[in-house]
Amino acid sequence: MFGKRKKTLTLKVFVVLLSLAMTTAAFSARITPSGKVVMMKDGNVIGEFSNEAPLPEGVLLKCEGQCSVKLDDVYMVVEQGTVFSVQPMAASNELFVQEGTVYYSLSESSRPLHLKTPAGNATTGDLSLSENELRGYVRVSENKTEIGVIGGGTMMVETASGDLAVTPGKQITFYAAASSEAAPVAAETGGMTRNQKIGLGVAAAAIVAAGAFALAGGGGGSSSGGGGGGSPAAP
Repeated sequence: MFGKRKKTLTLKVFVVLLSLAMTTAAFSARITPSGKVVMMKDGNVIGEFSNEAPLPEGVLLKCEGQCSVKLDDVYMVVEQGTVFSVQPMAASNELFVQEGTVYYSLSESSRPLHLKTPAGNATTGDLSLSENELRGYVRVSENKTEIGVIGGGTMMVETASGDLAVTPGKQITFYAAASSEAAPVAAETGGMTRNQKIGLGVAAAAIVAAGAFALAGGGGGSSSGGGGGGSPAAP
């Protein structure tokens, strides 16, 4: 009789643990590539995959084709050829972009997004939303980093030069310091060119469609797209 009770208790404990594991897995970060994703460490390739998978958190990744990344409070579309890493943390999400472009959507419930690039770092602050989500991007090319807002509201950005408000259609730009002693400078720049507006306008629509699709439980890969202001397709 005692042995039967012990087995029943063990089974119940196992079911509870399994339920907790499934709940945790349901909210784990995911990455969906349209092509191959290469994992790198110290300049060496340490692995690759081409199907939807749990996000290798904190690992340097290169998307050979577009990728979408879904966290519990932010959605990202990564342009082809972008080298980046994402590290979800308790109080923030860390996005490192070595080169390339990452589009993202933020809501009122999103944790701050800590943006790290070779030209300088920044952290998203308060959002003043005019829509359900703010759609932004970070682009890294050569010695320059752009952090911009496509639409959906105004975003405060904390930088080494102070706090800056970025409105729709505007961006701040970091230029890498000429020497190790000089700090990178962030400055708010004016409106975008016509081509940038067209490209980012399509990107904004893609983020909305992709985010809605992901939140609805959809999956699948995204279409391949170009860099340098190109427009990502919805996953």
